[in-house]
Amino acid sequence: MVLKIKAFGRSDVGQVRGRNEDTLAVEPSKGIVVVADGMGGAPAGDLASALAVQEVARGLHEGEGMKEALTRANRKILGTADAQPALSGMGTTITALRVFLEEERYVLGHVGDSRAYLLSGESFSQVSRDHTMVRDMVEAGKIPASAEREHPLGHILTRVLGTEESVELDLYEGPVQGGSCFLLCSDGLVKVMDDPEIETWMRRALSEPLEVLVDAMVGEGNERGAPDNITIAFLTLD
Repeated sequence: MVLKIKAFGRSDVGQVRGRNEDTLAVEPSKGIVVVADGMGGAPAGDLASALAVQEVARGLHEGEGMKEALTRANRKILGTADAQPALSGMGTTITALRVFLEEERYVLGHVGDSRAYLLSGESFSQVSRDHTMVRDMVEAGKIPASAEREHPLGHILTRVLGTEESVELDLYEGPVQGGSCFLLCSDGLVKVMDDPEIETWMRRALSEPLEVLVDAMVGEGNERGAPDNITIAFLTLD
């Protein structure tokens, strides 16, 4: 049986930020979803995220490997900042998904604290790992996991795209099957919804129109105060 992909996403400024520094690309025909969140408060975070998504999406569309696409995006941001000193220091998170239907597998590339979740059968998990100081503290046993979401240092990233010549990339790969659902999002969603809530929305995505669901999630986030930009993208297989 041939699997079919459905995908849809939306980015929203939220209730507090003056501008949207998130960027999103969704290309269902190629199984591509890319989410990036420019560093808030840094020079040209919105430009950094836009450059990253543009470069990664184009590379994946042209058949480039995930590592190569992210590495080229990193160079693109650095080169742009070198040419325009006022942009020095700009950076972004990146979470990029490519699903290969014929091979029934996915590849995920990740830097920063945007997230990728996977729902497959009864299994729900966060595929990506947050590159934050607080996540390091949790894994080192210095603070409990329950304190992570509200920690005052939660915004401090340990890895981003575009600020160093060489960046350590997280690459994930695994099988996909009918009835699977991916959710990629910026951390603005995580600030207003916990994992059990996100899992519930993802289960709904298997049977409800994605456009309606995404709009409802963004609306819910805004009703809760949306202290940051919110970007949400679903990809489902049936």
